[in-house]
Amino acid sequence: MKNNYKGTVFFDLDGTLMNKESQIDDSVAEAIEQLRANGYLPVISTGRATNELQHVLKATGIDSYITLNGAYIQSENQIIYESSLDDETIESVMAAAKDFGDIIAMHSSQVTKLHSDAPIVEEFYSSVHLAKPELDPEFYKKTTIPMIIVISHNGPQRYQEMFPDLNFFKTGDYSIDTVKKDVSKMHGIKHMLKGLDLEDKPVYAFGDGANDVPMIKFADHSVAMGNGIDEVKEIADFITTDNTDNGIVNGLKHFDLI
Repeated sequence: MKNNYKGTVFFDLDGTLMNKESQIDDSVAEAIEQLRANGYLPVISTGRATNELQHVLKATGIDSYITLNGAYIQSENQIIYESSLDDETIESVMAAAKDFGDIIAMHSSQVTKLHSDAPIVEEFYSSVHLAKPELDPEFYKKTTIPMIIVISHNGPQRYQEMFPDLNFFKTGDYSIDTVKKDVSKMHGIKHMLKGLDLEDKPVYAFGDGANDVPMIKFADHSVAMGNGIDEVKEIADFITTDNTDNGIVNGLKHFDLI
């Protein structure tokens, strides 16, 4: 049972658990296996959707994950939590994106569709090693949408000012992840711990970007990747080496988890 674990370790993916090709290094897979053998539950905590991390699950054997920045949570094929954006909110953000010249991608728990297209879309998905989603402007009317992405070179500030009831996380050069105000990786961790009866066990977290800040603040023990942004490094308990320089292994060793 999950509550027999000594603690829980949450890993961001891009810039953290994955390498620069968005793959899992053998040393990382071995470290996750050792972590589990030592009595700790490894959990993915990412802005990516479930359909974008299957190769990570296969390589690591991880079966518990927080996706879409806390908007969709699953463990051993059991859905623990799912948030949703209403149609009116999505349409309002789409209208603002059109005015700003940005593009919207819509995420269900398993599928991603584009509302429109532009050259920046190809650049974005190439940068995260994903195939460009298909166009379906009406996708949000057909299914639950926990998160949308504003594809833009600019930051989230103007959207955050317009939509105070949403959270906007700049997660890369091209992407602004957009979820409800009460959704973040921190809230995702709380839902996961409660769902697995692990609330009384220590929490560890590894991250590098702006959307990792809430979970880094919440964790009992936190690790910033050497390639991470300054905001994460300033609040983490430990700064490890880069994700491409044994950062995961060194961070786990620092806290005697492996």
